[in-house]
Amino acid sequence: MINIQHFKELQKKSSHSYHQQKALIKKVLLGKTVYCDVCKGLLSLKLSENSSTASIYCAKGCTSIQLEVDG
Repeated sequence: MINIQHFKELQKKSSHSYHQQKALIKKVLLGKTVYCDVCKGLLSLKLSENSSTASIYCAKGCTSIQLEVDG
């Protein structure tokens, strides 16, 4: 049986992680300098050739976020 308190804690951590990642993506897309939390390397933005996807990543690969781009 699932413990409701553990479930609520997991929801809270998941929500916090989502909002942190959303803020990081927003900063990168605004052109601000953002560093990887793990290796402290500079995060870069790369648009795909077909312009339907983009990625935010550090040189070592600690951070790798894939984005779908509309339009």
